Order: sequence, then C-alpha cells, then structure tokens
Amino acid sequence: MHANEIMLLAYYIAAVNIESTYHAIVGKEAAAEYVPFEGIVLADTFQISEEGDSLDAVIFPQNNDRIIRQNTVPINVVVGNPPYSKGQTSANDLNANRGYPTLDGRIATTYAKRSTATNKNSLYDSYLRALRWATDRIGDAGVVAFVSNGGWIDGNTADGVRLSLADEYAQLYVYNLRGNQRAAGELSRKEGGKVFGSGSRNTVAILIGVKNSNHSGACEIFYRDIGDYLTREEKLRIVADSALTSTNWKTIVPNAHGDWTNQRNDEFEIWPVIGEKQPEPGRAVVFSLHSSGLKSNRDTWVYNFSEAAVEANVKRMLDFYNVQVELLDAHCSAHAVADRKGVAEQFIDTDPTKISWSGGLRASFAASKRFEYEPASLTVGLYRPFSKQYVYYNAALNERRYQLASMFPTPHHSNIGFYVVGTGSDKPFSALMTNSIPDLSFWGSGSGQFFPRWTYVRTESSDGELDFASDATVDVDEYGYRQIDNITDGILALYRCAVGDQVTKDDIFYYVYGLLYDPAYREAYVADLKKMLPHIPTPGTRERFEQLATAGRELSDLHVGYESVEPYDLDVQLKPGASDDDRETWRASKMKWGKKKDPETGRSVDDRTTIIYNPKITIAGIPEDAERYMLGSRSALAWIIYRYQVDTDKASGIVNDPNDWCDEHDDPAYIVDLIMRVTTVAVETMKIVDSLG
Repeated sequence: MHANEIMLLAYYIAAVNIESTYHAIVGKEAAAEYVPFEGIVLADTFQISEEGDSLDAVIFPQNNDRIIRQNTVPINVVVGNPPYSKGQTSANDLNANRGYPTLDGRIATTYAKRSTATNKNSLYDSYLRALRWATDRIGDAGVVAFVSNGGWIDGNTADGVRLSLADEYAQLYVYNLRGNQRAAGELSRKEGGKVFGSGSRNTVAILIGVKNSNHSGACEIFYRDIGDYLTREEKLRIVADSALTSTNWKTIVPNAHGDWTNQRNDEFEIWPVIGEKQPEPGRAVVFSLHSSGLKSNRDTWVYNFSEAAVEANVKRMLDFYNVQVELLDAHCSAHAVADRKGVAEQFIDTDPTKISWSGGLRASFAASKRFEYEPASLTVGLYRPFSKQYVYYNAALNERRYQLASMFPTPHHSNIGFYVVGTGSDKPFSALMTNSIPDLSFWGSGSGQFFPRWTYVRTESSDGELDFASDATVDVDEYGYRQIDNITDGILALYRCAVGDQVTKDDIFYYVYGLLYDPAYREAYVADLKKMLPHIPTPGTRERFEQLATAGRELSDLHVGYESVEPYDLDVQLKPGASDDDRETWRASKMKWGKKKDPETGRSVDDRTTIIYNPKITIAGIPEDAERYMLGSRSALAWIIYRYQVDTDKASGIVNDPNDWCDEHDDPAYIVDLIMRVTTVAVETMKIVDSLG
C-alpha cells in the first residue's frame, strides 16, 4: 500500500493512523514488534508523476527512495478524497494555480478536447486532475474510488469528463450525496445537509470506476441520487447501511451530448438559437450580439449603494496604484531592470485595505500605465435583481467588460435587454429585463448572458477622426455613435414568413421575452436550458405570436419600471413610539422573514407573508403569489431581503450600506416602498405567466 500527503502534519497523522489500523487488524501476537509503514511519501502526487520531475536525494533521501519505489510498481486500486481547489480567490493572494504540464496535457487531450464549453478552466480543478491521474495510473485494469466534488455529474463544462469516463471504464457507480449549498431558498433545502459539515458547500459524490481489459461493449453506468431534504446525519446513515450490491442503482444510458442526468430534448436544437458568437452559415440566430455581465474582480471597490463611496473608494485605490507605479519606475530606473514584469510581481503591495489586484491591473502595473479618475464612468448598474448600485464602469478597473462596451458605450446611451442564467449554472433558468448594466454574477454566482435590443458602433474616418459626413443616411449621435438593430434580418424574414409581413423586430424582441416566461416552454426544455442558451421555437400561429409578444411587453414594463409601479397595499406596522418622521425609523440593517409554526412538525419556519424590516417596523400582508415569482434560486422579495442589508467587507473594511441610497436620493422610505413595489411586480408577473398556460 502507498499513500501520499503534501502537508507535513497531515503526513504524520496519516502514517500513525495507517500503522495503528494495521496493528489493530493483525493483533498483538502477530505483530509483537512495532512495524513502521514504509509506503507513505511526503510529496505532491501530481508533481512526482510529471515527466522530467527531479527528486530531492540530498535532504530527503529516504523519502526520495519511496517515491522511486512507488513510481516503479503497478498500482491497480486508487482510493481517496481528492481536494477541491481552484487556486487563488483573489489576485491579492498572489497564489496562482500551479501547472502540471504532463497531467494537464492529458486533460487537454481528453476532458477538454471533448468538452463543448467555451471556458474550460474548471476542468483543471484539483479533483478532476486527481480523477485524470488515477484513471491513467491504474492502467488497463483496476478500480478508482473517490469521494469528491460532484459538480461533474451534470455540469455543462464536464460533458467531456463524462464522455471520457464512459470510454475508459467498464463499469461506473456514481452515488450523488447532494449538499450543494451554493443554491438558495427551496433549492438549498432540497439539497439537504452538507456531508462534510462546514467543510463543504458543493455537491459531494462517491465515484467507483472499474477498468476491465476483458470487458466488451459500452460502459455500464449505475447512478443513485440520495434524495431531497435529507440531513447530513440521514445521508451518512443511508450510506453506512448500503452496499454496492444492495443499493438501488438506476442504469444510465448517456445520450450523444454526454448527458447522464437531465438529458436534453433533441427537438430543442432544431429551433434557432437566441445568440451565437460564430453562427454557422445559413443558420438563423435571433440576436446578432450578446454579452456576459460586468466582471470587475473588485466589486467591493467599484460597486456601492453610495455614489460618494464609489467615488472615494476608486480615487483612493487609483492614488495608491499610481504611487506604486512611480515606485516601480524609480526602482527599475535605478537598477537598470530589464524584466519589469518579473520585478513587478515581487514589488506589488497586496494590502487589501488599499487596493484589489487582478490579472489585468497587474499587467497594467508592469507596463507602467497610470490611471486617473474619470467622473463620467460613474453610473448605475443592476447588481442583482431589483438591486441597483452605483458602479465605476471603466476598463481600467473592470477586469472584463466583454461586449458591454458596444451595448452601453457611455452613460449617455440608453439600452434595454434581458439577462438570462448562464449555461451550466446550478440556478434554475430565469430571465430579467433591465435598462442598466448587469453584473456578471447577477444571479448570485456563476455567470449569465445579456441580450440587448440595440448595439452601438463608433463612427470614425480612416484617419481616426469622427466622421459625420461620409454617409448622410446614417444617424450618428452627438457622441459619435450610431445605433444598430440587434435583431437579425434573417430571423425577421423567418418570422414574417411564419406569421405575416406585419411583424417588426420590436415584436420579435418582446416575443422572445414572453416565451422565456412561458411555463410550458420552461418545463419542456428544463434540461436544455441548463446546458445551452435558449433556442427559440418559431411561432406556429399569428395568435400565439401576438399573445407572447404582448406578454413580453407587459413583463418588460413591469421589470424595467419596478421603481415606478403602484405599490402593493401591504400592512406597514410601526412599533409604539416609532415615528415615521424620524429617519432612524426607516433604516434597514438586516431584514428577515417572519416566523410561524409548521402545523405538521411544530417546528419554526419562515413566514413568507411577513418581513421583519427592523426592530421598529414589520411589514405584513404579503400575498402568497408574490413568493411564486422566482428569479434564479430566490423569489423577487427574497432578493430584496438578501441584498438590502448593511455589509462590511472583511478584507478592505469598506462598508456598503443600502441606507446611503435612501439618503442620497432624499427618500428615507425607499426600501419599504421598494418592497411594496416589487410585491406588485411579483403578483402581476405571475398573473401574466398564468395567462400563458
């Protein structure tokens, strides 16, 4: 038996545990003398398997000998709980992912090559590296048994992993223990307890893969989902009472896409896709251009409910950054440094109270780029559903703006579009119309895609100057941009052929939005919408097209104009002694749902008809229909409760206080009014959705 451990303390603990277990099994008489375990190695498992890896024969000669022995013997069983790590969480950590050229090369030619995802970075996470390494290490015959992150079971990016596993193994047993706490609300409760307690937030799964060189035919895949609403203790008991032969396995037959669970509908792909970066010739798409949301990599610094706070934080950070550039320049000049990039990495001050680094800003730093605060870049974005914040929308401090610059080129340019949950997300499919810049993690985590009504192109002459006279028929605005219709001519022609020449591109825009709210559409294609961007069925009748287009317009008016709809008549209860003229009465700190007893269990549960706004105010009378309007994993009102609370970032110390928005807009009761207005939005939205059935 062999065991590897990279951490010194864990190495000693593992050795003691293995030796103690051995002596307990063989008994005192069989092991009269102490028998050390010679198979444990202090090493990085991935590194010692790399081609050309150099071992340390001087400082750790005994450890080196064990590595050589391990690498030269056949191993047919690998058991483990591989780590789940994506490397650094902040560029201030200066802890970038370590590369393993040999191992990562195998991932590139297997998992990544067969994946249909655009961004394949997650395929190099530690637990998938471990799976690739173990699969190769056992050769043509053997067993790999892991307890690890289970995101690969249904993840969109992991389709290449599933396809490869099915080719490489004779039998696969997958036991999904659930426990994904990156969801929220009812979804989180269904996921149940976290198997590793506070040490895990992801789905956890047991994988047993069997290689058999004598096996013929397709891989046999056996799957078991442990079930909904189970506590950690219940899950562990079920597993402890199970055996491989007695477990009620479900046989999986993968489809051509590599789907094991939630297999997609082949009909879905027949319809035109809503958007595609490089559409195939002759294939109709609805939108010419779409984009991910704004990825700042420093939300705490560039987002805030307070306009003054964003300005102050950005100025403070830029001032510190520019001083760092000056110091680097002086150092490189004094020491005749040629490799500025290498020195810059060592020179960076990572104090999180002064700056938030990212890959892009570090590159600018190495290149001695200086940045000044630009007041015109301070605008309003939609950070989360129904949660506007001020944002510094500027390429210097935004890590990725993707195609947003062509949709919102300046704060003076208006636009409207809807943001949908990204493919492969653990959030249920949702869409929300907005006229503000959406954040990348609009749905709480992961990403999404924004489909705008318009795009903008800056018009320039050949010498780089603005050219207003080259084409008198093209309308160019005072900022040098012309507006481009983002609905394609091809889809317009298709729809006019299907339902009549009276169809306009506006009609199509709102038809698509209405369709994305159609419960029949979401139910029929629930698996497809998790794995792919929406495909839009061509309307079969003019009546159906008009119904969905009308619904889309009504929904758009509600969702974009949520701050101006009629407030729902809720019961705003002020405690005795509280005055509605006192600003403190309306201050929000951390709202929460009311509580009530579950009549069946007697346990205290959330009362979704009541919000405890603060110690002085309770809001009651929320209709049950309001809770039905779900946006991702939270209801519309749950988003308000979640976002409108005072938050202090631990690393930087920056405070984000929703009351600042109220104060700067001279509207003390803004948040209470917002709750009443979003209640109206939720109730009216569900009326429209119900009418589509």
